[in-house]
Amino acid sequence: MGLGQQIKSLFMSYAGGTLGTRVFRVASIPTAGGAFLPIFTVANGVVLMTMLIGETTVAEATGATNLTMQTNPTVGAAVALCIATAVTGDAIGTLYTITGNPADPVYAGLAVQGGMSGGALATGQNTHGWVVPPGTVDWSETIAAPTHAVQWTMFYVPIDPEASVAAA
Repeated sequence: MGLGQQIKSLFMSYAGGTLGTRVFRVASIPTAGGAFLPIFTVANGVVLMTMLIGETTVAEATGATNLTMQTNPTVGAAVALCIATAVTGDAIGTLYTITGNPADPVYAGLAVQGGMSGGALATGQNTHGWVVPPGTVDWSETIAAPTHAVQWTMFYVPIDPEASVAAA
């Protein structure tokens, strides 16, 4: 079974495909020196983020780097989604996801504890996704001059009637 078929099977195996709405963000390079780059914007209310997946499209060529994720609400403080995790040398096509437990690393590839982790399929403390208020979901890497490009996909279900997510 190819990767695309595995992801489709994974999607359909969770509650009949009820991961919610898919939002795709084209590949980009993170901000230099560890500053957070917004990748998704949550607007008009709270959402349940059921899955977050990144895929390497350009490998890091300039040195060691660590990837981390956070939610950054428009009101209140940022909340970590994982600990900083080395992604140096990850090949094109490497998939990233998180459990949502801020003490867990970013998982790479499909061969992780319990299969591919993330959101409703998490192996960490969170088993139903993440409640995300209006604001952004952000990505950061520690390297001074990054070349590592990742395309991100987020699945969500609106909790508030008018809530939505868009690529930042």
